[in-house]
Amino acid sequence: MFYNNAVCDIYIGKSAGAKLLQDIRNAKRNIKIVSPYLSPSLIKELIFLHNKGIKISLITSDEIEDFYGYDKNINKLIVQKRHTDEKAKQSRDSLISLSGTLLFAIIGLAVILVPVIFLLKEWKFAYGFILVIILFFVRDFIVRQIKSKRIYHYTYKQLFPFKVFISPNNGNSFNKTFIHSKIYVVDDEIAYMGSLNFTAKGIKDNHETRIRTADPNAVAGIVEEVNKIFFNSNLAERDLQFWGSQLYPEPIN
Repeated sequence: MFYNNAVCDIYIGKSAGAKLLQDIRNAKRNIKIVSPYLSPSLIKELIFLHNKGIKISLITSDEIEDFYGYDKNINKLIVQKRHTDEKAKQSRDSLISLSGTLLFAIIGLAVILVPVIFLLKEWKFAYGFILVIILFFVRDFIVRQIKSKRIYHYTYKQLFPFKVFISPNNGNSFNKTFIHSKIYVVDDEIAYMGSLNFTAKGIKDNHETRIRTADPNAVAGIVEEVNKIFFNSNLAERDLQFWGSQLYPEPIN
């Protein structure tokens, strides 16, 4: 898009995000953010606002800052839901019960055979240990069946609407467009643009440029452009279900 003669404030320097954060925290209805990089502390700000009822829309990339650190970003926004296969669970419970019965039988039979053989000198009963060994291997097979029985499967949903576009830098996308824009819209009334990523360094430490405008026509055009990226970009996205499976452990039972 191109818009001319917009009324705006210009800021250049450090702490370029101070006013931005103030406006975001004072949002009454909705926030739209486009930033290829994110910091966990700022994701927490969005989650806090989401829990207050503010509608959040986020556009980012799969080169998210700190994604592989200890405090991750996207798994705060992807909610794992575990589903139980009741028939498989019943089958597993039956196997567990059978395993317990076999263990009791193995121990009980051994307890009987040992005194009979060594105290009564009835050596022929030693053949009974063949049955003990057979029961042991049968139980071992059942235990392995129990461990491999899949009881749970998982699905994932977004905490609030967001898009994670695949970066061409990762070499796994036919798309050559990298969403490098930094755009922030608060209540569809205030818009920010510039070099400012939604990161702790970008907000506080880096020397950044940003403009702020409340010009109604300019903001309307910016909102339209953000919506176009969100809903009609035709860019390759990260699959939510696959990514969730990479972020979270998925024990089968």
